[in-house]
Amino acid sequence: MAKVLIVISSDIYVRNYLTTDALTALEEQFECHFIADNDISMKELLEQKSGFRGYYSIDDSLHKKHRLLFNLMMWRHRRKSRTFHYRWLRNSRWHMIDRSHGTIRLILSTLKWLGSASLNPEGLVVPLLGNRLVFPMSSRLLQRIIPPNEDLKARIASEKYDVVMFPSAAFDPVSVDISRACEDLGVASLCLIDNWDNLTSKTVFWAKPTYLGVWGPQARDQAMKIHGFAPSQIYEIGTPRFEQYVAARARPAKPPYRFPYVLFVGSAMPFDEISALHLIDKFLVDSPLLPPELHVVYRPHPWQQKRQSSSVFSIADFRRVVLDKQIQDAQQKDRSLLENTTRFQPDLSYYPNLLMGSSCVVGPLTTMLLEASLCLRPVIGINYSDGVHSNTSRQYFTHFDDADNIPGFSFCDKADDLGRLIERSVLSEPIQAEESAAAIGYFLNQSPLPYPTRLADTINSIIAKSSGKRQQISSI
Repeated sequence: MAKVLIVISSDIYVRNYLTTDALTALEEQFECHFIADNDISMKELLEQKSGFRGYYSIDDSLHKKHRLLFNLMMWRHRRKSRTFHYRWLRNSRWHMIDRSHGTIRLILSTLKWLGSASLNPEGLVVPLLGNRLVFPMSSRLLQRIIPPNEDLKARIASEKYDVVMFPSAAFDPVSVDISRACEDLGVASLCLIDNWDNLTSKTVFWAKPTYLGVWGPQARDQAMKIHGFAPSQIYEIGTPRFEQYVAARARPAKPPYRFPYVLFVGSAMPFDEISALHLIDKFLVDSPLLPPELHVVYRPHPWQQKRQSSSVFSIADFRRVVLDKQIQDAQQKDRSLLENTTRFQPDLSYYPNLLMGSSCVVGPLTTMLLEASLCLRPVIGINYSDGVHSNTSRQYFTHFDDADNIPGFSFCDKADDLGRLIERSVLSEPIQAEESAAAIGYFLNQSPLPYPTRLADTINSIIAKSSGKRQQISSI
């Protein structure tokens, strides 16, 4: 029986792969072993696995060097993805420059930004070391001074593995360490791209895995054009997080609320969501066409990045807006769980009923909008600048290109249009499943085969390719 080593580097991947049935077919067909980052908090689920082989450690002192190289790669290749440029704008705190209060404020705020950016390792350092003249030298130097993770490499070498598989956001040191170790040891590696924007928003691989598992045709194109992978290295297998929506559409929804509601889904990226909620709240109260019992359920992202605007939600400030139950329960237990930490892992099974029970879904550009489309809900992506943060719009969010081809999906380009678009969406005709599936197929593999089968088939294909290569080498 072939052996597969599965490397888990984050609690997110424990949730996405070990609390779902993603690995069931894999564990039936192969001898599966697991290793994990020692900092993971959800250790119980890992240690229950009969194939669990322990934890590896990471030298925290190397994180800054890894991150700097990631950012240099991002800057050098910024013309390949608009989101790379946005990432630098956000990291360098470009929003500090005040362009709306006259020339003096513009000059003073620019000088203040220059001082801040010169001290910020993700500010001016990145374009200085990432420009086309300096980059060849700076990138080579950084690669030389980032040693391989010998602990991780030793665990990969401890047994004769056929494939090493790891979920990744394509911006983590462990993905580099695994790719380098597998190349040195002659073992095939499979990186499972975890989220929709990971190939367009983070960096460009400087140490590549042998193969990539991506969501669908859009990500396949991104892997080739941005990262230089060959078509034979890429597998369109979807994501285990979304399998539940296929099953949910076949049964009646059980909304978690007794009243009709618009679902507002927040983003991890900084955005003034509270002001948007006030706009919607006033519109619902004033609208003669919408039912008076229609409310907004606000679900902030569980791992919000720090905002320049207030992110504190108080129900007393609204007439028709309530906080989502799952988030409210988590906040009551421990407020710090929601402050940009992945220690809080929301139960995925809660999402289908929350989404399918809504009249429409609105929010800044976040993956939950695609999930809402999978649930055949009308969707409104907020595409205007909030005037406070770096612009989180499709001007920079490359992965949202063509999303408005999905039936029921629209972008709101002006804050004044938000209420009208919600009204139109709530009163719209039901979305047809076949039309929606055809459009979403560009972003996400919707094969009739379940995800566990697709993943196992991918591993079988990789093993067959590796076996063929070994036979060719032995015959020379």
